[in-house]
Amino acid sequence: NKNGHYFLCLTDKNLTRKQAKDLFLQSISELKHWAKVNGYTYRNLEELAIWYLEEELKKHEFQERNVAPNSEIYYKQLRNRIDHPIPSKDRGNRKLDVLTDLNHLTEYQLASALVRVNDNAINAFFQTVRRRLSILERPLVTARGDGKSYIYTNFNPKYAQYSLTILRTFYNFCEATKDLDGEKRTPAQRLGVT
Repeated sequence: NKNGHYFLCLTDKNLTRKQAKDLFLQSISELKHWAKVNGYTYRNLEELAIWYLEEELKKHEFQERNVAPNSEIYYKQLRNRIDHPIPSKDRGNRKLDVLTDLNHLTEYQLASALVRVNDNAINAFFQTVRRRLSILERPLVTARGDGKSYIYTNFNPKYAQYSLTILRTFYNFCEATKDLDGEKRTPAQRLGVT
């Protein structure tokens, strides 16, 4: 029903923290200059980034519109990424792409969604995997530092896959977290699945 959307966020991880921070500060300066040249007055950087992306989206296409032989309209993915106007402070540039059909949204609505896209959710999931699945734990160095202990490590990949599938399903649909309004709900409730 077009309530859930799938975005990709490709982060440039080749920069040092200092280079990433310098790029972040430079991009903010350029964004503020763009606002001044175009006569925008803004309350915060997110609002300014949305307006910038809105202008960029007027000349940018994520998908190509096609017509099938039965006259049905469908969209083909172009793999045409767009740069986020504000790079990550500690990782650098982010390139964004959309995999779901968002042609029903205005440029402003799409820009509002894109400005919030980042890889924090996937990083949080990886941290959850590391904390909750002891069978995927990295080897521990002994107290004396002369050997490694694989006490929790699983040597059978089949069971690691089973555990990961169960955790991923729980994480994506069942684990309740607080919304922006403070209400605790599961992802399935937010999507309207249950």
